[in-house]
Formats: sequence, C-alpha cells, structure tokens
Amino acid sequence: MPITVDNDHSVGYETNNWLYVLRLPIIWMLTFWVALKKIILGPKLKINTLWFDGLSPTCREMKENAMHWKALDIAYNYKFKKKNDFTTKITDFWLKIRNAKAVRNRLKLVKNKLREEVNNILDGGAEIRLLSIACGSAQGVIEVMAEFKQKGASIKAIFLDLDPGAIEYSKTMAQKAGIINQITFVNKSAGDLEAAVNEFKPHIVEMVGFLEYRIKEKAIILIEKIHQLLVPGGVALISNVARNSERWFLSQVLNWPMVYRTPQQLAEVVIKGGFEPKNCEIVYEPLKIHGIAICKKTI
Repeated sequence: MPITVDNDHSVGYETNNWLYVLRLPIIWMLTFWVALKKIILGPKLKINTLWFDGLSPTCREMKENAMHWKALDIAYNYKFKKKNDFTTKITDFWLKIRNAKAVRNRLKLVKNKLREEVNNILDGGAEIRLLSIACGSAQGVIEVMAEFKQKGASIKAIFLDLDPGAIEYSKTMAQKAGIINQITFVNKSAGDLEAAVNEFKPHIVEMVGFLEYRIKEKAIILIEKIHQLLVPGGVALISNVARNSERWFLSQVLNWPMVYRTPQQLAEVVIKGGFEPKNCEIVYEPLKIHGIAICKKTI
C-alpha cells in the first residue's frame, strides 16, 4: 500500500517554520505542569492553565468542545488578527502550533482528494451519491458540493451525525451554499449506519475525524460496514491522526485524547475491514500528522 505525503504548493498547505523550535519547549513545559495539577487536584480543572484556557476565550471554547465539531470549526476558520493585545497574541500562538496547522491541512487535503474522486465518477457518467459519517460541520464536503453545483454537476449526499448541534450547523452551512436540497440529514450514530443509509448505495464514503475515537476492533467493524455499503468501484476516504510531539499537550491541556495510529496501523485497519492493499493508498498532509486512507472497493 503506497504511503505518500502531499506537498503540492498550489493547495496552500501550512508548514513548519523556525518558530516551531521555540514553541515546542513551551508546549512541553505547560503540558507537564497541567498533568501535575491534575494528579494533585483531580482531572477536571476549571482552568487547565492561565496561559491557554485562562487568558484566551477562544482556547477555552476549544477546550470545552474538545472531541466535537465545534472545536474543529474554530481551528478551521480562526482568523489571525494583526492586533497587539495580549489575549489575541496568546490565541494566535496556540492556533499556530503544528496540530492546528495540520488539521487545517487535513481539510484542504480531503477537499482535494474528494474533488479527484468526484471527477473520476463524473468521467464514468454515473450519478454521484456521497455519505459523510460523523459529518460534524461537514465544511469540506459542503464546499466541494457547492463547487460542483456551479459546474452543473449534482451530488446527492447523506450527512450522518449523532450530535444534533452538528446537524443543525451543517444545515445552516448547506443552506448558505445553496445545496441543502441535495442533502439528507440523519441524526443517528455510526452504529445505526446500515439502517440510516438503507438503499442509498454511496459511490463515496467520507469519514474524517472519527476513527481517532475507535479502538482497533471497533474501527475494523466500522470499516467493514463502509466496505459493504459502497457500490462496486466506490471509494472511501478515511482519516486518522498519527503520533506526534504535541499529542500529550492535546490530551492534557486541551482535554482531547485520541487513538493515534502509524501509517502501518491505519493500513492494517482498512485491510482487515475488507479493502485490498492494491486498491488503497494513504496520503499525509505536509506535517505528516493527519493522513487519509483512500480505499476503492473491488469491482
């Protein structure tokens, strides 16, 4: 199974700069301090540290919504401001760490690969049916669907998420993009996948930011379901985060634990889920933190 890194400069990916070597010691020191506080005072602190959620309302909001779509939405769409006030500088500092950059890179990578797969299907003359599992805000999918609508191509989609807030937010975004009539919104869990999708038979399944919360056995079962749902020749885009130097910061300071997988571990999950290695590839964004497994079902 090929494992590559997408360094296409035209995509506008964010990369490391020399300031990273200065940020990392600060990140590690704060992580150690918060971990020590949690040992002494208990795991549920109102403020983990003054220098993160104490001084920055934006960082506090991300911490309070960790592991949910709203925190990702903040990271995706935060606008860096040219202001000299201390609170803004604190927020800017944390929204420029490698994981924040990488998650924005992931959004760009997913959109790029989704465009490629949609174009492949259009070349075959087929209608396009897309399923987004644990869709969250579904920002990337909505933006790509809107692009293709402007080109005269219609994508029918099902957005599935257990969080009613995510469903309502994605509805609002779809309405603004002018594609809400192309989407069926389903407020159910991934465990209800087969019943929710029914006879939809998707050409594309997109599942980004969800495998990170499934242990190996449950992840394999979920991939098996995706493989069964896809039409022959269909493709799944499945993300997973890789181990990195900031993962303990995410867990301790941001209260955001995840299941980290190496490329080989991600490959093992999708293969045991039913996809053949020769029909899969894994592509990482330039920081090599977020990867997308792109797996096609045998015709």
